[in-house]
Amino acid sequence: MRSFKSLLYLLPLWLSSCQDNKSTSHTETSKTKTPIVKELKATTKEKKRTPPITDKTLHKFYQVYGPENPERKIRINTDLGAIDIELFEDTPLHRANFIHIIKRGFLNETCFYRVSKDFVIQGGNSDSFKMARIKKGIGEFTLPSEFRNHHKHTYGAVAMARIWKNNPNRRSNPYEFYIIVNPKGSPHLDGEHTVIGRVIKGMDVANNINKVEVDKSEWPKKDVYMTVDILD
Repeated sequence: MRSFKSLLYLLPLWLSSCQDNKSTSHTETSKTKTPIVKELKATTKEKKRTPPITDKTLHKFYQVYGPENPERKIRINTDLGAIDIELFEDTPLHRANFIHIIKRGFLNETCFYRVSKDFVIQGGNSDSFKMARIKKGIGEFTLPSEFRNHHKHTYGAVAMARIWKNNPNRRSNPYEFYIIVNPKGSPHLDGEHTVIGRVIKGMDVANNINKVEVDKSEWPKKDVYMTVDILD
């Protein structure tokens, strides 16, 4: 039996007019209970290990790491197919962070743990002990928001989850992300979450993931694990 569940909270009803009434209307960071062992072998490892990142050190670290690791296109592989994503240049901290956690092998230990029908598929967490160890090595921190007026929560947008309580600056969780699968988009999330990229190929796969059977907490009954490759 799964021992990890994502906990999600409802926004006021007036924010959820575009969403399925059975689903929450925002994408909050999950909370982890005692994990069970279910591991996948990481295919990508970063050559150089660094001290864990903190809120105080993240700017200095990513200002160096970003230019040294300029990749912007990635591929998420699942049993249901692949999703190609382009990361935006004008959200530099989020782009560098996403490339960093990929190169550290973090996302290869995670799954799409939340499937909210006709709203989002959300990934970047799991009940793997190895994931928890990698996360500890990367660090406990949040990313400053990088809102851009021209990056909206349109169909296929990729954005980062965040904690909603006691987070007035809307700082992002550096590990958990989601993809908008509502054809009409989710404009109520604009200015609430940082949009970091867009799907450039594989929205049919994202939509198929959104159709899998889920439990009452929107966790797929059959885990949708991922591995992630950097394309260029």
